[in-house]
Amino acid sequence: MENKKRNKIILELTCELLEKMNFEIEKAAAEDIAGEEKQVLVSIQVQNPAVLIGFKGRNLAAIQLVLSLMVKNKLDEWVRVLLDVNNYRGEQKTRLEEMTLALAEKAIATGKPVVMATMSSYERRLCHMVLAERKDLTSESEGEGEDRHLVIKPKV
Repeated sequence: MENKKRNKIILELTCELLEKMNFEIEKAAAEDIAGEEKQVLVSIQVQNPAVLIGFKGRNLAAIQLVLSLMVKNKLDEWVRVLLDVNNYRGEQKTRLEEMTLALAEKAIATGKPVVMATMSSYERRLCHMVLAERKDLTSESEGEGEDRHLVIKPKV
């Protein structure tokens, strides 16, 4: 199945699920994530995004999982669905990038590792990507489960 048709089905499933949850969707779009195979970004606009997003994006993560399972059931293939509500993901990415760069500078200035707060795998991945080109430090994920976090370490 071509991606355009697949994305249309994913968008329809997303709208159907959110409407069943009593959310009125103002705008919606689905597109492939550049450079990522079988990953689709679904962007939606709703009146009250806080309930959908939840604390630290936990509701959003749960809804994404349900959507991925619905897509697997409908298309008989795994497609990772990344749901963005009212540009939460874009704003979150900007905040994480800025925080990661500031903490990287702190690690370099002090010569000591800097421990970041616990984060989802998506958030940690964004931080690792921000630091990937840096030759003067490394980043590692540490901890288990919900305590998993990122540590920025200056190279000696």
